[in-house]
Amino acid sequence: MKRQKILSLLLFSLFCIASLYASNTSSYTANYQQEPFIQFVYGIPPVLDGVSNTGIEDSYFTALLGVVTVTPNGNQTFQPEMFSLGLESNLYIEGYTYVGGWPNVQYNNAIPVHIRAITVISGNVEQSVIVSPGEIPLGPANGNVTPGGASMLIYLVLENSTGGPSYFIPGTSYRLTDGSNVGFFSVSATVSQNKPNEIIPITLNGGTTMDDDAPFIGETGEPTTIPDIPYEGDFEFEYYFELTILERFENFDLQTALMGIPQVIARLQLQVILAAQNTEYGVEIAFSSSDPTGFTLHLNGDISEHGFPYRLFLGNTEISNNVLMVWDQLYTQNDDNASVTKDVSVLVESSSLVENAPQGFYKDTVTVLIVPLDTM
Repeated sequence: MKRQKILSLLLFSLFCIASLYASNTSSYTANYQQEPFIQFVYGIPPVLDGVSNTGIEDSYFTALLGVVTVTPNGNQTFQPEMFSLGLESNLYIEGYTYVGGWPNVQYNNAIPVHIRAITVISGNVEQSVIVSPGEIPLGPANGNVTPGGASMLIYLVLENSTGGPSYFIPGTSYRLTDGSNVGFFSVSATVSQNKPNEIIPITLNGGTTMDDDAPFIGETGEPTTIPDIPYEGDFEFEYYFELTILERFENFDLQTALMGIPQVIARLQLQVILAAQNTEYGVEIAFSSSDPTGFTLHLNGDISEHGFPYRLFLGNTEISNNVLMVWDQLYTQNDDNASVTKDVSVLVESSSLVENAPQGFYKDTVTVLIVPLDTM
């Protein structure tokens, strides 16, 4: 509890600093252009191709969040800094990864990531730093950072440096965990080494409203929906698969499921497209519950609330949580595509967890991963 109070005081002090300096903002203009579609790649994001000394290795897994452009109304900028507000010290993404190479796949719900700020002036990196709560230098403490009135570009990059090549799976989406707060940031600088820094008001995505801070992800002043971040990767297959939910049944009858009668909750169609004729194709498919302990229905879908386990089936085959299983028998015959349809159903076994469950609506969110197999 004592530590929480200290953190609150620190954040209050930072906001006071922003408010104190915001009254004198005529020396700079700034805009934060967020990426409309965040996507993971290995190495530096394509926009930074040709820029050296970024601090990003080829083995790093990165996604560009956006670019802050700071332009001095005069000719110079000294001592640029960033205040990160509300940012968690530890950020994590979750999703499927390889363990020791293909085909060993597991769901990892705590993959460490951080945000890197890369300051670029006239094509050269002035500073590349990991963003943490508090005050972050964006350039050298002494000297004219933007000679001749050049703009200062700050690339904000989400980065994992621990997984290494072939750890993340092409065709998979990753997401920041619910406990990862990416927060807001503000930027400050001074026109002279003899003057204090001033907060630079930021417009978001070319808008007209100027604020003292901007969100790393999401919209200002609105609840932030953290997007899934896909990694398209490099596939070795010319053909591709599509998994479609043909029908989805939002509810099922619990009493019938308790009687041992499977209740269909979805109808899936797996297709292979642009494939060779007269060939069998297949995938490995995995289903993962929002509850890391296994398939569990929770009150209002909140894993902190009361829950009870359920069994999940693909066709007549029982599914294990986060375990790959083969879905094959896609025969193209005399065509370049094929499809197979299967039902997903649930059973619930009677237990004290079911009998003592509080009245209400119970649900689970299931994530599906498919990994292409070569021709069978």
